Amino acid sequence: MSSFVYRDVRVPEDLRGIIHYMGSVERYREELSNLGSQWDLLTILGQMSGTGTDMTGTREGFQNLTSELLGQLGLETLKKTAQDIGAKAQVAVDIVIRNLFERTADIGFLATDDDIREFLRSFGELDADEDVSFLADALDSIVDRFHEYVAKYSVYFDIVLMDTSGKIAARLDRTRAEARSFDPLISEALTTRRDYVEIFRETDLLPGEGDSLVYAYRVTESNDAGSKPLGVLALCFRFQNEMEGVFKKLRSEGDWAVLTLLDKSGRVIASSDENQVHIGARIELALGADYRVVRFAGREYLAKTCETNGYEGFFGLGWLGHAMLPLEHAFEQNGGRDLGLRVEDRVLSAVMNDPRLFSEALRSIPVQADRIQAELERTVWNGNVRESDAQSKVLLWNISDAGARTKSVFEKSIGNLHETVVSALLADVEFQAALAVDIMDRNLYERANDCRWWALTSAFRRILAQPEISSSDLEEISDILAYINGLYTVYTTLFLYDARGRILAVSKKNDQGLVGVSLSDSWVAQTLSVHDSQQYTVSPFEATELYGGRHTYVYSASITDIADHKKVLGGIGIVFDSEPQFAAMLEDSMPGGEGCFGVFVERSGAIISTTAKSLRVGDHMDIDSEFLSLPNGEKTSRIIVFEGQYYAVGGGASSGYREYKVNDDYQNDVIGLVFAPLAEVREQQARQVRRRDASMQVGRARTGGSDCVEIATFYIGPKWLGIEASQVVEAVRYEKVTEIPGAPKIVRGKTVYRNEVIPIIELYSEMRLPYPQDESQLQVILVKYAGTGDTERIVGICVDALGEIPEICYSRVDTSHTVLDGKGYTESIIKPKPGAEKSELLVVLSPEGLMRHLCGRACAETKVA
Repeated sequence: MSSFVYRDVRVPEDLRGIIHYMGSVERYREELSNLGSQWDLLTILGQMSGTGTDMTGTREGFQNLTSELLGQLGLETLKKTAQDIGAKAQVAVDIVIRNLFERTADIGFLATDDDIREFLRSFGELDADEDVSFLADALDSIVDRFHEYVAKYSVYFDIVLMDTSGKIAARLDRTRAEARSFDPLISEALTTRRDYVEIFRETDLLPGEGDSLVYAYRVTESNDAGSKPLGVLALCFRFQNEMEGVFKKLRSEGDWAVLTLLDKSGRVIASSDENQVHIGARIELALGADYRVVRFAGREYLAKTCETNGYEGFFGLGWLGHAMLPLEHAFEQNGGRDLGLRVEDRVLSAVMNDPRLFSEALRSIPVQADRIQAELERTVWNGNVRESDAQSKVLLWNISDAGARTKSVFEKSIGNLHETVVSALLADVEFQAALAVDIMDRNLYERANDCRWWALTSAFRRILAQPEISSSDLEEISDILAYINGLYTVYTTLFLYDARGRILAVSKKNDQGLVGVSLSDSWVAQTLSVHDSQQYTVSPFEATELYGGRHTYVYSASITDIADHKKVLGGIGIVFDSEPQFAAMLEDSMPGGEGCFGVFVERSGAIISTTAKSLRVGDHMDIDSEFLSLPNGEKTSRIIVFEGQYYAVGGGASSGYREYKVNDDYQNDVIGLVFAPLAEVREQQARQVRRRDASMQVGRARTGGSDCVEIATFYIGPKWLGIEASQVVEAVRYEKVTEIPGAPKIVRGKTVYRNEVIPIIELYSEMRLPYPQDESQLQVILVKYAGTGDTERIVGICVDALGEIPEICYSRVDTSHTVLDGKGYTESIIKPKPGAEKSELLVVLSPEGLMRHLCGRACAETKVA
């Protein structure tokens, strides 16, 4: 990856022109830069002191790691922001295309309405000079029908009905004075081979409205192919109103993002913030790449443009979703701010070590930091073992402390990096969960509209009002239901029932067995008690024979007498094909990645739909009550354990769409859940490992003398131990250790040190401590002991960390006790200094005792002993 130098730090080229806007990255850079100045001074002092401690290599190691860390933090910060605006841009266009797909069905079906046909026939019989007021009653009736339609399908603000010449026969908005339209839309609607005509531009149907979204189609004598056209019907969509709702759902409080919808030429047709980006403006597209930096109106933005994914093969007019975020505010939003409240530390630790979420490059950064710090600690520790000058020792420990402070900054920035990655994923599943339940609300809004509008079908009302219903009448009803069901395939069947709840007709021949069945469900009785054409009833989500014994919703509306609207004649029921439809909604809301799945549940936890094979519709899902109790319209995310894995789970509670579930008296809360796998749950036996306190002031008990002894201390797990410094050769890294056949368990193996083969032993098992799984983190202290014939030998002891090397007065040295079961490998115990902050006992080990009592004869007889 190409790079450039930013303020003395080499970072990836992708961050050019962007990194200085990242406040968190810049803060860490400044902090590390200040520490770098201290490093430069300590390096010089180390060279001047004569301690033989050259810190140049360690300094370069930290500098290289600084570049890698800041680069990765910058890239992940950029990736998170780019994903956020990309998701919003995609949804902004796709959610609208889904909506407009339904509109293409609306115009085709409404154009076949018998009342509209009859009115156009009467209108066509007028002489050219006759006024339409001649049809005043019929006009009032058809306009009332338009009002009924828009009361249900509230996405429209006007309906216009014209004859074949463009003369306006009737319209919903009677305040408009236009008598005729000359829009090419009319001739296109009369001749098109498609099922609809869609325009978004200025039209003389709506003068002064600017660009308008209109759907049109011809009205013919009958449904037969080639039937004579009677006129043209046009539905006028509430486009800007719809986009306001879409943008409101996608933007949060304090969100600087500007969301726009563009036509295929890049012209803005809708904007979430016209103060920043006005309608009609031309926007530089950011297609293809994850993001682009674009300039607009003298300001730089991080931008993303998305083509629609389409819906059911429908792609509309080629519109584009576009999101723009001012660069100076692009990286202010911190989704990880409350991450600690949502995710336990142990869970976060497990997730951060899993390769599915964190790349090798990301996971290697803390390992590199630990390795460099361990190397530094070892160098300083060895220097102190060798050095007797007090000032040199202080310098060495200052070097170590500078390294520890540097590592602390690394740890904080690495933690920030990890949280950036995890919070980005949590934000993604949260966003997708809210999207899933919003798609559901929008879809079921159409179902509530359909049943109410179809209940107003004149033929249904006329036939059900008859004292006797003939077989031909029932056949007519069945044909109408079949025609509707052929257009609206989201239903498995439609059926009509009488005032006693007995099914009279169905839409599909395969369901003829339902005819004559009397329905006793509570929703049927509720429907038959309703005479308001705006009301509808929905069954509970339950198994029903109407859906082959499977779970679904049945939407129903009462059919009333044309002459007496308060007289209920029966009802229409529409059976939603819930299994494939809900599954498709969830699939369309899944984030990328293997193992992701979605679930719709009721507040009780009952499963409505799921894409997970291990879950079944109707079963209860055991999940945190915080998801199930989400307020309507709210969303959240957590990392939870599910079926032996950690998952990032996003949840969103339904809030309805337009009047549906908002002010129509229907309440049915649904929670959308999206699961993304993170890591397997493994039993983690956390090892207690101590490190030297870098803030500790390492003082000397006295300035020197024969009544003092230096103790080189170290840590094995939580144990603080030591060996007299005079017996220590040096500390080395645990590497190139090979097994010794037949050696005792505590002997890990052997290694070569200065051309001499030496044994490496461990004390963890003797102290009943778990042995580290990762041996690369171990240090090995090489100590001298008297071998056979008083020959000086060397043995290596595995330790977790190196400690201080204090000078101890003999007055604090107690040689009268042994503490490890009296086995003789404890040299002495160091009692705490009176008034000292550190009050624990220090156990000093005897190398000879260790080799004699722990290795035994097997060690003594090996060539390396």
